[in-house]
Amino acid sequence: MGSDPQFPSVVWPDLEQARAALRSGTGEGVKVAIIDSGVDLSHPALAGLELEDDLTVSCDGINLHIREGRGTDLYGHGTAVASLVRREAPRAKLGSFRALDSSNHARSFVIAECVNQAINRGYQVINCSFGCRGLPRYVMDYKEWVDRAYLEGVQVVAACSNIDVGIREWPAYFPSVISVRGIDCAPDAFYFRPGRMVSFLACGERVEVPLLRGEKKIETGSSYAAPLIAGKIARLLSELPGIDPAAVKPLLSVLAEPA
Repeated sequence: MGSDPQFPSVVWPDLEQARAALRSGTGEGVKVAIIDSGVDLSHPALAGLELEDDLTVSCDGINLHIREGRGTDLYGHGTAVASLVRREAPRAKLGSFRALDSSNHARSFVIAECVNQAINRGYQVINCSFGCRGLPRYVMDYKEWVDRAYLEGVQVVAACSNIDVGIREWPAYFPSVISVRGIDCAPDAFYFRPGRMVSFLACGERVEVPLLRGEKKIETGSSYAAPLIAGKIARLLSELPGIDPAAVKPLLSVLAEPA
């Protein structure tokens, strides 16, 4: 591990140290924002979890409203995502920013407000287990906050389309985003496939996750692969706190198994 004499505060990773960090990291001191449907803190699978932040953002057609989430989930999706991040990085600080409604839908400007709230509050990793295939004009709504995250050194992890990895969905199709596809593999494995907009792959098939009302279910989708990668990033950052944020995605591609 070394630093550039021109930029002494920037840490450039040694590959063996990075591998060790990925093995031993717990996410200690790293904040991961979950942009989703909320997190149900009453679920037994999340026993002991205390959220760093718990916000819900909604719109009445004219104004945005930001309120306390109170440890609730409208759909169950966010609870599942939180459990998977926690499994990978048990000591990371999780924050819930509810953008999705009870139908698991959201508006682009509500998502943008959730992400901006997370960046303002110092989150280093943002998990987006959703995608938008809207009109081209909506792409810029996503690009604004994706660019802000990139410039401020925040890692954005996003799930790709469950229908076809070649379908353009946002934010997964921005180059600075760490985009993830769910596949059938070991729970701890992850892979990298170069030359693709969605280049990371992790376990997303037949994943047991908590849902609402204390229930658990076997689910499949890229939504459940993305938080595994978000958790791995938290593990890296907890052991390599001075790493150059721009090095995280290429480093992760080297640490991954070739697809």
